[in-house]
Amino acid sequence: MPPGPPRQVKDQRFGAFVAAVLAGFGLVVLGLLRLQVVQHDELTRLAEQNRVRLDVLRAPRGAIRDRFGRLLADNRPSFDVVFRPMPAESAARARAVLDGNWYAQVAALIVDDTSAVRRRVAEANRTGQTAVLRRNAPFAVMAGVEELRADLPGLDIQVVPLRSYPEGAAAAQMLGYAGQINDQELQAREDAGYRLGDLIGKTGIERRYEEMLRGEDGAEFVVVNAMGKRVSGLEGSPPRPPVPGHDVTLTVDLDVQRAMEEAMSGIARGAAVAMDPRDGSILGMVSRPQFDPNEFSSGISFARWRELSADGGNPLLNRAIQSAYPPGSTFKIVTMLAGLHAGLAGRNTHEPAACNGGYTFGGRRFKCWDARGHGSLDIVGALQFSCDVYFYQLGLQLGLDRLGEIARDLGLGARTGIDLPAEARGLVPDDAYYNRNFKAGHWPRGVLLNLSIGQGELLTTPLQLATMTSVVANGGRAVRPHVVKAVDGVPTFRIDRPLEAGLASTPEQWAVVHDAMKKVVDAGTATAVRIPGIGVAGKTGTAQNPHGNDHALFVCYAPTDHPTIALAIVAENSGHGGSVCAPIAAHVLRRVLLRDSLATAPPAPRVPADSTGAAGD
Repeated sequence: MPPGPPRQVKDQRFGAFVAAVLAGFGLVVLGLLRLQVVQHDELTRLAEQNRVRLDVLRAPRGAIRDRFGRLLADNRPSFDVVFRPMPAESAARARAVLDGNWYAQVAALIVDDTSAVRRRVAEANRTGQTAVLRRNAPFAVMAGVEELRADLPGLDIQVVPLRSYPEGAAAAQMLGYAGQINDQELQAREDAGYRLGDLIGKTGIERRYEEMLRGEDGAEFVVVNAMGKRVSGLEGSPPRPPVPGHDVTLTVDLDVQRAMEEAMSGIARGAAVAMDPRDGSILGMVSRPQFDPNEFSSGISFARWRELSADGGNPLLNRAIQSAYPPGSTFKIVTMLAGLHAGLAGRNTHEPAACNGGYTFGGRRFKCWDARGHGSLDIVGALQFSCDVYFYQLGLQLGLDRLGEIARDLGLGARTGIDLPAEARGLVPDDAYYNRNFKAGHWPRGVLLNLSIGQGELLTTPLQLATMTSVVANGGRAVRPHVVKAVDGVPTFRIDRPLEAGLASTPEQWAVVHDAMKKVVDAGTATAVRIPGIGVAGKTGTAQNPHGNDHALFVCYAPTDHPTIALAIVAENSGHGGSVCAPIAAHVLRRVLLRDSLATAPPAPRVPADSTGAAGD
């Protein structure tokens, strides 16, 4: 039998074994200490995150009302089908639950593509935020979700406020619409607290007053189970309720707006503005063609968006403030005032050349709209019958500077500053403009003839024409067009004062203009707008259009003894102002100013443009 290891060696081996065992226990103890003591707070926080979820409580946007409190935009409850991510500790279980059958059932329930559902669920699991799978779900979809929700973990129904426009397409471009925030908007406004899925004003008042209309979202911590289903609220952490946005009251009168919508219903493309000439408040604004902003609230398809934005009619464009047109003969009011203001004409002034259907200047014959000619007229008669030859001669005497100065004093050639986004500037050309487009100092004086009758390079928006008419109606006092009257909860809200000083002419000069505009309606080119018992003063216009048929225009104010409404109407490619736009104005004024059965009378029939000279401009 061989001899065993010496006892000393055995003792050493046993000691090493014991040391290894003790070292192992030591590591276990240290690990437990690290978990229980050193990392206790961090692990507790992670555990809380696994079972506690923060739910956002959406704040409703402020309502928009007309001047008498009637609703133009509000909110109504909407039901979204959403996916809520499961706690992180259940990730493995979630992967097992969200199988192909889950995706197929959910896609069938919400009537969407399976790949789209997968994409939104993946994003929700990556970010930990609730994903909307179907906005504004109809009852049948909600019923299906409720029936199968126990078998489809993560699926839930969320109640959110949905933007609603009870008047439909009425005043759509002025109100604008609110839609989901896009990536660019989110990047720009993330610091202001915007999140994915928020509504944001895109156009119109919704956009201009976004900061006031938008409320402050609330939040609630909820305890969820392993499948992400709410178990209860978090004890000791009461929900923070959402704060609704501020309500906004407009200067708009819904009765005026409805009358304008009716009157413009037969116009394919055009715009109309009604303004209170006493203070510049907008009473109504129509742009055609229209769209229904409710379409955007529930989510619009790409095909429908392309139809709205890429179509030649472009219903999203607010033609009242964003489209600029030659003013046509409505601009003769400017030329007339400039002539009176400069002392070049008075009530009984006749120009040297009588109208024989045209005027020769620089070897070129400039036609009058009435080829038969008007003969010799004074300035009142010239406006009454819109004689081009008279205003050709007056424009030549005035020159570019004096004509442009009066035009700008009346609110043309610059943005009015209305509290709506994307207003067009328009154009009243000056020396600098022509020097850029011709050899400096050598531009032809013939441009003055075109300008004096509202043609040539002149461009005005319907809003600017309404502003011009208001300044004329109130005797030269500048007004600042605006659509918001007050913001609830913001007592400091004020409308800015007008940027311009207005036009200081004598009472006698104003009387000549007012008398002439009244004769335009009583026995001139706008007899279609005559209303028994109501004095109306106006001016027709027909603007040549190099891209198609002439545009029809008309401006007016009423009642003539104390004007409370000024109108500017443009109908694209429709012909003559006297035969197309004057009847539209008549319909609006009857509805607004008459309180008897005549107020509901059908619009006056259009006067055939070629039947009399009176309707030709």
